Amino acid sequence: QEVPNNHGEDVIVVAVDINTHVGEVIKYYLLQTIMNFAKYALAAALCAASSTAFITPKNARVSRYNAGQQVPSRVMAATLDTPTTEADAGPSVMRPPIDFVWSDVASQLVEKFGYSQAEVDMYDGEVDNNKDNLIKIYKALQMARGFENACNQQYMQGKIRGFMHLDNGQEAIPGLVDYAIKNGDKKYSYYREHTHAIASGVDPGAVMAELFMKETGTCKGAGGSMHIFDKSTYFQGGWALVSEQLPYAAGAAKSILMDRALGISDNES
Repeated sequence: QEVPNNHGEDVIVVAVDINTHVGEVIKYYLLQTIMNFAKYALAAALCAASSTAFITPKNARVSRYNAGQQVPSRVMAATLDTPTTEADAGPSVMRPPIDFVWSDVASQLVEKFGYSQAEVDMYDGEVDNNKDNLIKIYKALQMARGFENACNQQYMQGKIRGFMHLDNGQEAIPGLVDYAIKNGDKKYSYYREHTHAIASGVDPGAVMAELFMKETGTCKGAGGSMHIFDKSTYFQGGWALVSEQLPYAAGAAKSILMDRALGISDNES
């Protein structure tokens, strides 16, 4: 409403309906209260659901089997509605242990991989009693652990971005690769392949540059952590999917055997 003041000027006066204002305030705080209650109720429900995962009901039947013990077939069945027979007693091994006999491995190297007997004889016992070879493997282990620790530090500082998969605790793999695999061998790895590439002869600086998305990286920064590739060392990988490297490696091995059979192999080195 416009009213004149003492100086003859119009002054705008705004009248506020106090009842309407108070009603809006009450509705606002009521809505906030309901939202807070719903939030805390949801948090309490999630906590209760999580805690039940670690609590065994009193009437629950818990069966415990030691490692290597045969589990009865009735326990392994998808349903208990249909009665099943008990399996024969004896150890149940999920996967074969890595306990290959060297004589069997040596014969495969000669028969399947084309190694000469003289080359195989050189590998027999060359590590166990050779200090220099043991030190070489130890240095490869230390390089792998130190490189991955450095990657973790740079990632935590935000200098390495995107996906990054470390393989701390698996230094035995790059140690074996560094010692036993030759440069001309074709290598396929999975997404934890930083140290596999280094053990294959790829420059550690180029691997780290790839993680930093620099042009001096193995793939000019376009591959990143899971896609280290180096043509000069025949390192082809890694591959981002679980076990994705296996069909590629198997196909490459089959191709190599076919090329050798046809006499067009490039494995002259």
